[in-house]
Order: sequence, then structure tokens, then C-alpha cells
Amino acid sequence: MKRLALLPATALAVTLLLAGCSTLPPAPPPDTAAIPAAWRSPLPHGGSAAELARWWQAFDDPALARLVERAQAASPTLAQAAARRRQAEAGAAQARAGLMPQIGAQGQAQRGNSLNGLPGASSLLSAKLSASWEVDLFSGQRAGADAAAALAGAATADWHAARVSLAADVAQAYVQLRLAQAREEAAELDTRFAEQIAGWGRQQQAAGLISASDAALLNTSRAVAAAGRSQSRAEAQIALQTLALLCGSTADSLTAELAPPPVASEGLALRRSQPHAPAFDVNALPAGLLAQRPDVAAAHQRWLAALLQKRQADAQRWPQLNLSALAGGDLLRVGGRSQNTRPWSLGPTLTLPLFDGGALLASAEGAQAAADAAGAALQAQWQAAVAEVEEALQRVAAGAEREREVDAVRREWEGIARRTGAQALAGLQSGTQRNTTFRNALAAYDAVLGVRAEQALAWIRLYRTLGGGWQTTAQPTATPTPTPTAAPADPTTPTPPLASR
Repeated sequence: MKRLALLPATALAVTLLLAGCSTLPPAPPPDTAAIPAAWRSPLPHGGSAAELARWWQAFDDPALARLVERAQAASPTLAQAAARRRQAEAGAAQARAGLMPQIGAQGQAQRGNSLNGLPGASSLLSAKLSASWEVDLFSGQRAGADAAAALAGAATADWHAARVSLAADVAQAYVQLRLAQAREEAAELDTRFAEQIAGWGRQQQAAGLISASDAALLNTSRAVAAAGRSQSRAEAQIALQTLALLCGSTADSLTAELAPPPVASEGLALRRSQPHAPAFDVNALPAGLLAQRPDVAAAHQRWLAALLQKRQADAQRWPQLNLSALAGGDLLRVGGRSQNTRPWSLGPTLTLPLFDGGALLASAEGAQAAADAAGAALQAQWQAAVAEVEEALQRVAAGAEREREVDAVRREWEGIARRTGAQALAGLQSGTQRNTTFRNALAAYDAVLGVRAEQALAWIRLYRTLGGGWQTTAQPTATPTPTPTAAPADPTTPTPPLASR
């Protein structure tokens, strides 16, 4: 009779299950492997920190590559990004574990009075083994696990973006440090020549050969040169502090390591150098480099995760089936008498949402809105990436042209300065004429320093906007020409909702 009494409940459960399965289920989840061809690219530097540091050796400055490597090892910002990546990967592993059956064991031992409602001192020993598995009828759990995996991929991309950004920040600060040190050297020499000219002016004024106003102008020029020297020293110290912060170090520890050569005691000898940007040929850059931008990859993974979370929310509106089993044994001893039981249970549990006041529908609509927002964010990120790369390429091309023009002026003034020095030694020119020519040559040299630094910073900006380095051969005489770098999407694979590229 008991078995017959269970038949109506079993029949009802089977009927509800068949009714749920006969209704059209939600759409299948998106294929996370079907990424547009324009975005299928290796991670920056192949995901290798050693390759990242090695790429900066193209600047032919060992200190720069060394600082980039040190910053990668000591930056707290990078450590935070790495921790967020591990956290996301752990969340993905936890979501995958939810797809598997869950098995657990429980043991219990008790000693007391009136255990199990029986009078007198008694002992109770209990052991149970339980198992449960939620059948993923409509792939909701699988969608949740895939969404967690996509978010882990986004966190990995964010970590690579932090590495690339940190390397670019270090390189930028290093270029600014060397620029300030080179300008300090030029300003020191300029101040020295200006002081000699001002001294000559005072002598001429005392002899009545020039007016007091002319002598004051010469002295003012000396003061301006000295102020420029002080400003360059301050800028060098600021750049050094920035480098120390990025490398997780102190400015004092970097001072000796990055100290420039001393200023020459006489003449126009310039000893301090700058990191030269390699003469990369922009035309040789692969068109798919934009695909390696970690921020674009992260936005794409977040869009996929939002679609999968929408799929998971839809699945919650359909029947849920859980299979469970329990087996164990209980031993109760009271007053020398024992009672042994072996409880067990096995069966499915079907849950069908009937009325929840619209909570599940609202959850699905919220997930759809989140997916739309993620798609719009992906579109904005892609468009911004294209614009940033175009701007960086324009700056590289303009910087190369300016460098050629200013370098020609520098060579002219260097030739004039050499001839002037030789003429002064031969007694054909005065020391004041020589010093004035040297100052003009230094002004031309200062312009060259600025343009070289701008060109190096333009390449660093391009490195940042491309999301990392590229493998290409440096050309001795490159003529950069800005060209679009966005590759067309593969028409055979699903494409995110981008209105334009």
C-alpha cells in the first residue's frame, strides 16, 4: 500500500519534468572559442616577463631594460593585478567544480543522558555517506562556469595590461631623466660661457666701451642660463623619484646607479647621452598588432561573460533536477543494550518555479542589460584603441621628420663651433665671440635633445597603445608612415556587436 501511495507523487513529478522539457528551452550559450580573427593574437611578448624585458634592449641602453625588469618584480600595482588574476582563476575552478557530483562523509560520536529520547546514560555512534548532483538540464551551470572562465581570462588580460603599462611608465620616466641630465650638462656649459661673457662685459663697462645697460643684459643672460641649469636639476630629481616609485625602491638607491658622467671642465665636450629609439619601420609592423591589446581582449572576455550570465539567468526560470543519495549506519547503546540502524535514501528532486513575483524575469532582464552594456563597452574600447594607435603613429612620423630637420641644424652649429674654436686658438677671433658661438651651438643642441626625447616617447606611446612590443627588424633609415592597424574580422566567426571599426 505504501508503494502504491507513492505512485501519484511520482507521476506528478514525471509529468512536470516532461512538461518542462517539452517547452522550448533557452537559446544555446555562445561559443567562447569563436573569437573574430582580428582578435586572435598572442599575448604581448608571448606572455613572458623575460621577453618583455628583452624587448627594451632594442633601445641599446642596458639600464633601461634593467629598470623594466626590476619594476616587474617589485611593483605593488602589478602584484595587485596578479592577485586579482589568481582570485578570478580560483572562482573559475570553483564554478567548474559545481558541475561535478558532490560527495561527502559525516561521522558523529556522542555520550550523554537521554540520547534519542531514551532514559539513562547512552552512547551514539553515527556514520553517513552522502552524494548529490544537480543535473544541468538547460546548461545554466555550464554557462556559469564558462562565464567565470571568461572573467578569469579578462583578469589575465588585465594583468598583462598592467605589465605593459608599467614597462611604458618606467621607460617614459627613464627618458625624461636622461633628457633632464643632458639638458643640465648643456645648461652648465651655457652658464659657464655666459659668465665669461658677463665678466667681459663688466670689464668693457669699466673701460667705458659699452653702456651699463648692455652690461646688465649680458648679466641677465647669465642669470637665465643659471636658472635653466637649476630647472634641469629639479626635473632630473623628479624623474628619479618617479623611477624609484615605479621600481619599488628609493631615490637614494638609484642615484649612484643612474648618475651621469661629470660635466667637462672646459671646452664644448658633451658626454651625457639619451636612450635612442630604435629606427623601427612602421610599415613592417604586423596589421594584427592591435589584436594583442590586453584591454581589448579583457573587454571581449567580459562581453562573453555577460552573455553567458544572461544564459545562466534564463536557465533559472526552468525546472531544476537534483539527484541525491544517502547511506550510513547508527549504533545506539543504552544500559548494555544496542540498537543498530542502517538508514539510506535515493531519489531525484525536481523543482519548478511557479510564481516568484517576477524576480527571475527581472534577473534575466538585468542580465540582458549587463550584456548590452558590456557590448557597448567593447565597441568603445575597440574604437578608442584604433584612435590611439592612429595618433601614436602620427606622432612617430612627425617626430622622425622633426628629428631630421633639427639634427641638420645641430650639425651646422657644431661645424661653426669647431671652426670658431680653431679660429680663437689662432687668434683670429676673441674669446667672447667664441663663447657666443658656443652658446648658439648649445641652443641648437638643446633643441635636438628635446626632439630626440619626443621621438623616444612617441615610440613608447606606440608600444603602450599597441598593448606591448612587436617582433620586427629595425631599419637604419626608416621613414614612418602612419597606417591603420586594425585587421578585418573573420566573416566565418561570430562578431561582437560593433557598429563600426
